[in-house]
Amino acid sequence: MHPNTCVCEVCEQVDNRHRVIILQHPSEVGHSKGTVRVLQQCLTRVEVLVGESPASFSQQGLERLLTGTRTGLLFPCADSQPVESNAAGQIDQWLVLDGTWRKAAKILHLNPQLRQLPCFHFADPPASHYRIRKAPKAGQLSTAEAVAYLFTLTEPATDTEPLLRAQDVLIRKRLAFVPDHHKTKDHEAPDPELPGSLTNY
Repeated sequence: MHPNTCVCEVCEQVDNRHRVIILQHPSEVGHSKGTVRVLQQCLTRVEVLVGESPASFSQQGLERLLTGTRTGLLFPCADSQPVESNAAGQIDQWLVLDGTWRKAAKILHLNPQLRQLPCFHFADPPASHYRIRKAPKAGQLSTAEAVAYLFTLTEPATDTEPLLRAQDVLIRKRLAFVPDHHKTKDHEAPDPELPGSLTNY
């Protein structure tokens, strides 16, 4: 990660009530476009596990984190329910996948135990402000945006603006290093499979 894309100085604490467990694809680690580090810097209750296979997550204690706790998976599945539904009120902590759409789906495919968790999606997600890369589809969000909107719905008393402000600083710093010939109108040329891309939630 380029030192000039560090956003530590603008990260303010967000005292989230629900713990967030992020399963991050290895290709996203240390990438200057990634927003998980915003969550790590701001949230008081967050765990980040890096991997792809069940063995890698097991070694990092995923089973322990899931035991005895009602965990919801934020990922649009065939049987997923809207976060806006009453069912989300029964969730104690949230599991979020971080990676491109294809790589996040691969994590889910390789870890069938995750499908045993109740799945949730956003019925009406906000527009993304992650201008580094154009979203391949409407409704896709960065991981930081997804978690911020999740808390807006499930714990409205929590101020999520620090997450969005830190992401905005990250975007502005990152775009400052992008050559003009790699930019479209106000961001880099879209590529849905490069790290830092957006994902449906």
